[in-house]
Amino acid sequence: MTRRDLSRRGLLAVGLSGALIAGLAGCGIVSPDPDSSEETPVDFGNIATAVPAATPRVVDVRDPQQSRNGFGHRFGLGLICDSGDPFTTEELDAVVEAIWRTLPWEPNTIKLTAGADTDGVHDVVDLRSAAAGLEGLSVTNAGQGGVSLTGMAERYGAWTAPE
Repeated sequence: MTRRDLSRRGLLAVGLSGALIAGLAGCGIVSPDPDSSEETPVDFGNIATAVPAATPRVVDVRDPQQSRNGFGHRFGLGLICDSGDPFTTEELDAVVEAIWRTLPWEPNTIKLTAGADTDGVHDVVDLRSAAAGLEGLSVTNAGQGGVSLTGMAERYGAWTAPE
C-alpha cells in the first residue's frame, strides 16, 4: 500500500465517523422525548384527600412531584402531620397503599418526607423505622427522616388505574 492509499482510507474513516455522529445527534433533535416537556401538567388524582383519609395524623400533603428515574416514574410527597412523633408501621403502610391505589399512573418509587409544625417549631417526622417493618418493600433513606420505597406491587398487588 502506498501513502496515498492509506491517506484515502483515513479520510474515508473520518468521513464515516462524522456521518455516524451527525446521524445520532440528529436523531435526538428530530425525535425529542415526549415526557421531557415541563409544560405538561401531571395528574396526581385525589392524593390530597386520599392520604389524610388513610391516616388521620396526616393533616395535609405538600409538593407532589413526578420525575423520571431511569426505570419509570418516581412519585414524591411531603406529609404534614399533627405531631412530630415517628410514624408507626401501620400508619406508613396505610399512606403508601393509599398512594399506590390513588395515583392515575404507576410509580416505581415512592419518596416520602414528613414534618409537623407544633408550637411554632418545625419538627421532622421520622419515617425510617416504620418503613423497616414494611415487608416486601425495598427502603432507602431520603432526606431527614424520609424514605424512598420500591416493590409496591409485591406488597399491595399489581397497580391498576383508580376507578
